[in-house]
Amino acid sequence: MTLRILLTAAVLTSSLAQAQTTIFTIPALPPKSSAATPTPPAPTPTTPAPATPTTPASGSTLPMTNPMLSTAHSANLNGPGSLRVGQATTWTFTLTNQGEQAIDLQHGACDVRFEVLDAAGKVVRANPTNTVCTMQLVITDVAPGETMDVQDIRWDGRDSAGKALPAGEYTIRAVFSGAGVRIMAEEFPVTIEN
Repeated sequence: MTLRILLTAAVLTSSLAQAQTTIFTIPALPPKSSAATPTPPAPTPTTPAPATPTTPASGSTLPMTNPMLSTAHSANLNGPGSLRVGQATTWTFTLTNQGEQAIDLQHGACDVRFEVLDAAGKVVRANPTNTVCTMQLVITDVAPGETMDVQDIRWDGRDSAGKALPAGEYTIRAVFSGAGVRIMAEEFPVTIEN
């Protein structure tokens, strides 16, 4: 057995010695020719326009600095259609990937913002600009054909000054503005009840 191990070790050692490569034994690459044929540009993928609104009506307080997400998608708010003033109610901002590539968002914990409009279209609860957010990183990966929750929003039926709004019909408008993109959710009608 010992002789067999010694012979195997000798064969392996000689093979390794021959296989070693140093920076001095690597062949040089041929110089680039200035007359080389240029590579044709890659075809630009065509993406259907998103189904969600691109810009809210004038007077909006929502952040609109990022470009719209180019991957085909839809975004919605899911939650109750009514609430009572003072009763904090939660809606979930969801994102559906209608494209062929994954949507990968690395964003902050406060990147979904919202405002509330009355029946006349006037903003009665503006997007707050003085909110304190954590330095939490949220990762939202949405595969093609998949729907994922992005973030929850809460509203208690009060205006921007904290005053109770009268009973009636209102609209919640929400936008995701983070990870270098903007995603508008479909407007969500809600009723404030007495």
